[in-house]
Amino acid sequence: MSSLRSTADVVLQGGPIFDLSDWSPGDRVTESWLASRPHALAVADGAIVAVGNDVGGWIGASTRVLDLGGRPVLPGLNDGHLHFTAYSTTHHAYVRMTSDVFNDPADLSSFLSRDKIDGTGWIRGHGWDGSVLGRNITAADIDAALGQNGIADTPVVLFDWSGHSLTANSVALQFAGITADTVDPDGGVIYRDANGAPEGFLTDAAISLLIERIPPLSRQELAETFLKGQQDLHALGITALTEPGLGPGHVSLLDGSGSQAAIDVLRHLASSGDLTMRVTVLALPNGTGGGNAADVKRHLDAGLADMFSAHGIDQRRLKCGGVKIFADGTPQNGTTWHKEPVHEGHRCGHLVLAGADDESRVEELRKIVRVVDDAGLQLAVHCIGDRASEVVIDCLIELAARGNRTHYLIHGTELYPEDLRKMAQHDIGWTANPVIVSTFATSMPEARRRRMEPLGSALRVGVRPGITSDAPVVSPDWRPAVKHVVTRACYWDGPVPVDDRAETITSLDALALMTREAAKREGDDGWRGTLSLGQRADLAVLDGPWPDDDHIDDLLGRVVVLTMVDGQVVHEI
Repeated sequence: MSSLRSTADVVLQGGPIFDLSDWSPGDRVTESWLASRPHALAVADGAIVAVGNDVGGWIGASTRVLDLGGRPVLPGLNDGHLHFTAYSTTHHAYVRMTSDVFNDPADLSSFLSRDKIDGTGWIRGHGWDGSVLGRNITAADIDAALGQNGIADTPVVLFDWSGHSLTANSVALQFAGITADTVDPDGGVIYRDANGAPEGFLTDAAISLLIERIPPLSRQELAETFLKGQQDLHALGITALTEPGLGPGHVSLLDGSGSQAAIDVLRHLASSGDLTMRVTVLALPNGTGGGNAADVKRHLDAGLADMFSAHGIDQRRLKCGGVKIFADGTPQNGTTWHKEPVHEGHRCGHLVLAGADDESRVEELRKIVRVVDDAGLQLAVHCIGDRASEVVIDCLIELAARGNRTHYLIHGTELYPEDLRKMAQHDIGWTANPVIVSTFATSMPEARRRRMEPLGSALRVGVRPGITSDAPVVSPDWRPAVKHVVTRACYWDGPVPVDDRAETITSLDALALMTREAAKREGDDGWRGTLSLGQRADLAVLDGPWPDDDHIDDLLGRVVVLTMVDGQVVHEI
């Protein structure tokens, strides 16, 4: 790379540079591989200007020289499915109710005390898990807990861990006008008692009935939580992410924070230089139920996908990369579409799109895909059930030959060999969620486990899946995900069967999928994603060596000591 600069701003030397521009599936961290890596890197004006022995000539009086002491330098991590707005609000503005702290319904009152009431007069909690509690929380539970604390008139909304369900108390239900006469919206369910009265638990599209009435956080509060969330992620070495869903459909997803106000705040942070994360947004024209092509087209025609480009925002820092739609829902709500019931008492489900039957819903999916593709945009489709994934793949194949952007599956939890062959042949992508799957895999029949997130098979046929978190559904920490895909131990109560080991991948494979391949999926691989000459200096330094795959547990204890974006330090300890 040519540069007018004669000296570097920063030189890192004395540790292996995990460039990954030469990565091939199956590569492993070995002594010989580490010895083949360059051990120095120079940065000037935000770009990598020298790698290896050439860095010496770039060191000047003003150059900061960092001695790595054998510590590895990684490309900045790119989480291809992280709800940044919801992660930030739920972690920094709501009552934390994750299963590690809330696992007994009898303890509910301790989470709903007077000091938890926010500036709008509401209590908002997040993270509870009905499978851990043994049942879903009801309005009666919340009412009783508030009564114990002498604040019975306080409206409360408690978002569950999945982002597709919530429970509201009686005051909140009354405030939102949700009664026995309220009709379930398309793609959503209001749980009711024997007399038809709402119990407080709402799922999928039904959560919009409450979210659209809740007083929103102020723009100042949003900005504060976004900056705190950004720092959390930089501390994990994350320099880029895909925010999967901002727009009109926000009222039925997670806590509803992916609103126009969030879009405005992100614009402001990007313009002011305070947004140091690279954020690719997927526009969300529809919510989690009742999606239809007419609404998608109407919102795109109105400029939804131009939410940042029309305002002069640096597209390398904040851009809209495409459109997200929901084909099906979630397993726990029975809204995923499967060929066979997942477990006893489970129904096969169906698509959550507009339509009276499977045939009409599939046709609506085709129309939506066509609208998005005609707009020249990338399409990312939420599909969890095996039947839903097959149908989505077939719909995308109709368009792949047209040469537009690579469309991809979100989740795609169960995929068959024929699905993967089709995806490879027609350049269809996929983002997986190993940590989420680890929470329920052992409860599935063995046949299902063997086809859940078949990453090994995907790499062998040419599919390059993303490894993503879906935070705040689970933590954005990428290290457990690497362990899961290297071992697949989370799928089995005992030793991993020999045949299932074929679906493991190496830790270098995982790192490549979270860096260079993620950048490629987002269309940014020409300037970021590796640590090769000319790329932007987005990187992370660990506090110790990257372990070989036989000792991958050691990665869980590694800490990121330095994170840089565009050559600027955004985290350092």
